[in-house]
Amino acid sequence: MRIGVACLYYETEKTLEIIERNRDFINHLEIGIDTVAQIDKIAPFIDKIEELGLSIGVHLAMEINTCEEIECIRSSWAKFCSDMCRGVEFLKPEYLNLHMGYAMKNRFLKDKKRYLNNSVDFFFKLQENLEQLSRIPVITVENSYSLKGGDLMNTGISTGEFEYIFENTRKIREKFDMPYFCFDTGHCILSEDDYSTLKEYTKVVHISDCSGEVDNHVEIFSGRLTGEELQAAIDMSPDYTVIEVKSEYLENSITRVKEFFKII
Repeated sequence: MRIGVACLYYETEKTLEIIERNRDFINHLEIGIDTVAQIDKIAPFIDKIEELGLSIGVHLAMEINTCEEIECIRSSWAKFCSDMCRGVEFLKPEYLNLHMGYAMKNRFLKDKKRYLNNSVDFFFKLQENLEQLSRIPVITVENSYSLKGGDLMNTGISTGEFEYIFENTRKIREKFDMPYFCFDTGHCILSEDDYSTLKEYTKVVHISDCSGEVDNHVEIFSGRLTGEELQAAIDMSPDYTVIEVKSEYLENSITRVKEFFKII
């Protein structure tokens, strides 16, 4: 298991400085990149990334909607994801991570299976697009949480949704490493579901913490996250465990997670 930290693309330089001070513990970096245009912003740091011996993951845009009802738009999202895969090839990412998406709340709750089938269709469309690439990273999909108020709601907020997706995309995994699971501890605090049954699909764990009211990415162990919950996440045997907090909390969070690993 590799231990990493997460940052947004414009935080890469500062985050690499923090990693260099903690290179005895950190050997992985997950970068949030929303658009093809942002990819070029990472290029100046490729030598430093290689010098530090970092493996790379990429977190794709939150706007991606795998369960999109309009078929041509869903196809466009699949093409966008494959374009991002092509654009970040120079980073040799181990995985690309995305969220399942969002839907009109009343419609999703009335006919959840229809939207889950849209997500299944998205992954088959993505497979078709990725077949054109020479190098295909693992594709993971991350658990989310319910939004309070409004007409929209996140999807991918319960174990059952992911079990349905993974069961109905088995044919894809016979050929490609997708889709697999990214477990986020902070999102789990907000959704209060048990994702331990998805251990066989888990490739990535995000160590994040929050107040329990909002997803505010506070310093690790300063919110609702407990040592028992972090241990349960590690027990899911991910290939990559990534500390995901606001940049101002990153260094202290690394120290706290490092101390946690010494205890266990």
